[in-house]
Amino acid sequence: MKKIVLYVAIVISALITFNAYSQEYLATGIMPFTSSSKNQSEIVVSQLSKILQEYQFIRLIERSQMQKLIGEIEFSQSGLVNEQSALQQGKILGIKVMIFGTIDNNNTVSARAVYTETGRVNASSMQSSQNIALLGKELAYGIESFLARENLKKMRNDSPDIKLDFWIETKDGKRINPNDGLKIGQSVKFKFRANKSGYVTIVDIQPTGEVVILFPNQFNMNNYITADTVYSIPSETDGFELTVTEPAGEDTITLFFTEKKVDWLDMKKLQGEGFQSVEPAERFAVTRGFSVTATQLNTKQWESVVINVLVKK
Repeated sequence: MKKIVLYVAIVISALITFNAYSQEYLATGIMPFTSSSKNQSEIVVSQLSKILQEYQFIRLIERSQMQKLIGEIEFSQSGLVNEQSALQQGKILGIKVMIFGTIDNNNTVSARAVYTETGRVNASSMQSSQNIALLGKELAYGIESFLARENLKKMRNDSPDIKLDFWIETKDGKRINPNDGLKIGQSVKFKFRANKSGYVTIVDIQPTGEVVILFPNQFNMNNYITADTVYSIPSETDGFELTVTEPAGEDTITLFFTEKKVDWLDMKKLQGEGFQSVEPAERFAVTRGFSVTATQLNTKQWESVVINVLVKK
């Protein structure tokens, strides 16, 4: 049989929310954008606020509260906002993400969403002042990706009865150390084993917000596994390969194990062939479904393992 090579971006950034383990939104504040025109800055910030308010995982801080914060922060000698001071004050007030931006003389708007706890940029975008909608969309996707990663890190049930092993190998069977990362173009295999029989789901959520189900897939719909048996995705008999593609960056790969079969996703809301993805308009609603399913499981009946790996060019 001819082998089909499917290029799959191994990047995860969906919003999978478990009530007991995760945040459903991030408190987000928008600072005044640096511009030669105060009026232009206010217009852009106002437009961006309206766009970000449409996303359920973002809770915007009211402008009156932001004005109080601005009154407490330090400014540089040139009159520009001291970002470190702003992040510190935001953290004190419980703001998780601060958005900073500039508008240049060509009306190009650059914006960055920064996590107050670490000062790390978790989203950025650069667009014309006429395209603030796309700027907001790109920032929102980055914030959603960050929130998902934080939730995935916390999403461990640690069932005392379930021992679950999950690792990555090269095409020729060499085990990969996640700290060494993966290279774009590299073929990989997912290997896993559980001490109990049950069902496995592997989820891949991309930085754009796309939710991809790596396993089960249309090439192998049977996700039942037998206790103490090593499984490989793809297996030797599968007619596809998994190849790492762009974008480069940190990947989070999550494997869920449940003792009984559960319907994580509404198949009517999936699209594509092979490795199906969730329709854009349904991403938030579908991933919220993970929470409902999880709360219906006994804590001894499910387990999850998260692998963080850097994808390099």
